[in-house]
Amino acid sequence: MAMNEKELKEYRREYIKDTYKTVKVYIREEDYPAIIEHMKNKGYTKISGYIKDLIENDMQGTTGIQVNHNKGIVAGNTHEDINMK
Repeated sequence: MAMNEKELKEYRREYIKDTYKTVKVYIREEDYPAIIEHMKNKGYTKISGYIKDLIENDMQGTTGIQVNHNKGIVAGNTHEDINMK
């Protein structure tokens, strides 16, 4: 027996709820346009795919990934030391 549209939507909603986690990322409004432009220049159409690739590359120790924030800490990739200002 085939599912009707309502049953299919409910099934998909439950599947997503049980299979995926939602992660919120807060980005300053003034920084957002530059991030989106950079993401598009890298060939991405969705920020979620861009973020997932950044995480995967960082977990694999890919060189060139560097995180900076306003607390004076600069963290390099997994093959380098962490530098504190």
